[in-house]
Amino acid sequence: MTVVIFYNRLKRRIVSLNRVPKTNDPKPCTFDELIVLPNMYRILFLLLLSYSIGASAQDIEKWSLQECIEFALTHNTSIQQNSLQGNILENNLKQVKLSRIPSLNASGNHNYNIGRFIDPFTNTFNTSTIQSNSFSVSSGVLLYGGSQVNNAIKQAKVASSANDKSTEVLRNQISLSIATTYLQILQAEESLRVSQEQLNLSKKQLEQAEKLIKSGSANQSVRLNLQAQMANDNVTIVNAQNSIQLAYNTLMNLMQWPMDKSFEIEKLPIDKLPVVSVESVAMLYETALSNLPEVQQAMLNIEQASYGQKIASGALQPSVTAYGNVNTLYSQSGRDAKLVGYEPVTVGVTKTTLEEVIGANPIIEYSDKAFGSQLSDNLGQQVGVSVSVPIFNGYRNRTALENAKLNSKIAELGLQTTKNQLRSDVTTAYTNLKGAKSRYDAAQSSEIAQKLNFEFSQKRFDAGVMNSVDLLTARNQWNQAQMQLLNAKYEFLFRSLIIDFYKGNQLKL
Repeated sequence: MTVVIFYNRLKRRIVSLNRVPKTNDPKPCTFDELIVLPNMYRILFLLLLSYSIGASAQDIEKWSLQECIEFALTHNTSIQQNSLQGNILENNLKQVKLSRIPSLNASGNHNYNIGRFIDPFTNTFNTSTIQSNSFSVSSGVLLYGGSQVNNAIKQAKVASSANDKSTEVLRNQISLSIATTYLQILQAEESLRVSQEQLNLSKKQLEQAEKLIKSGSANQSVRLNLQAQMANDNVTIVNAQNSIQLAYNTLMNLMQWPMDKSFEIEKLPIDKLPVVSVESVAMLYETALSNLPEVQQAMLNIEQASYGQKIASGALQPSVTAYGNVNTLYSQSGRDAKLVGYEPVTVGVTKTTLEEVIGANPIIEYSDKAFGSQLSDNLGQQVGVSVSVPIFNGYRNRTALENAKLNSKIAELGLQTTKNQLRSDVTTAYTNLKGAKSRYDAAQSSEIAQKLNFEFSQKRFDAGVMNSVDLLTARNQWNQAQMQLLNAKYEFLFRSLIIDFYKGNQLKL
């Protein structure tokens, strides 16, 4: 898009040039004939094209270190997974809390009874095929269970807090990786700048050598040595450019930056190194103990294991449960009986006269009993309290308690391991910071001395009293000292970030 804009600008420029009368070119030129224009027009085209590329590069947003860290923390999949795990733990906490309230369940059955069975309506044996239904609603609540529910709620809260600390650990690790890679890019870009300066210096030295060769003060070996040096400088530049690209790739992967979007970090002129105050290793260690989430997570793991031990111990105690039940049933054999009258029937004779004794036999009509009537007539309720005492269950509860005790010991050892590792890391970081500062001071002095040596050698070479080999040796020593100073500076910056990390400070340059 930008090239098209400058295409049109260049075309208008050529049209304006064609308006100037030319005695030797009566026919106006076109843009398509640019290839045959004089060198001035070609240079104009290249300048405009270069300006368009530079303008598009300026449109790329520069990202600061803090912006890179915030983007990575928002898009990192490991952090997102930990966040989802936290949601699961929150759901578990809600479920454990709800276990305190009574349960309520309803059930219903529809049966086909075939062959000999007990009729649920008459409670007698029946051999006919009938259908029946039964319905019930039951409720129960745990009155006492060895405080397992209370301890399970506390354990779920601690587990959620431990997961939050685990997320903080991930955030710190990613932030530190982003800062390290950010510094690598800055170091590689500064190395590229030094390499380009060295290449420009080689070009100037070659120009000076050409003059000395023409004047007879130097031979062809000077030119060849300087040309070889320029080739080495170009290789160094290519290596520095590759280092920049590799560092950018690492940073974009850490940030999970989209591959189809441009990205560039903010160029920070780091001329003044930070002043890091560390009183002692012991004080830095105590500060890290109170700030780092790793230690807090290990302590929460101990608390979580302790509640697990209490839950396992509660399973060995009796449990008391209150329950209630409402039930009813319907049977196809259910009948309604209705008295419609009596019929005379001889029940016997008198003993003396042998006269018949007449009795009345009731006449009953049967009909199917309605579904609703059976449900109401057969309605029953039950309320009770149940006590369960664990006596022997395959040693499962006892084994669970022993394992819970072992988990508590493992968690305690985990805290001690975390503290030991932190102590080692803090001691190493403190020692590395002191060493980096000493190396930086030495590299700074060496760079100043090598620069003065090169400047003196350059003057001797210009005066014709030093050969090109000695000059290049002095220059390479200065270049090496510059690179060592760069490495020492960025190592000190990195070690300073580590100290700030242990202090709990925000990572910034």
